[in-house]
Amino acid sequence: MPALNVEFSEEEMARLRERAAMTGRSLKQHVHDVTVEEADRLAFVEGAVAEATRILPGVAARFPEGQR
Repeated sequence: MPALNVEFSEEEMARLRERAAMTGRSLKQHVHDVTVEEADRLAFVEGAVAEATRILPGVAARFPEGQR
């Protein structure tokens, strides 16, 4: 399975350990989950922006200025 070595400052590592403990996950699982969730969140936002860009011209055309 592919892996990635990432360096953190002592303060960053302490925060990550604390958050992992709060969620009941290992540090490795926590960092994995946060990374994947952020990538998914960004993909969702990019998709939403693309969809809004696609449909907004039609919406604007249906509603006169001042009714949007």
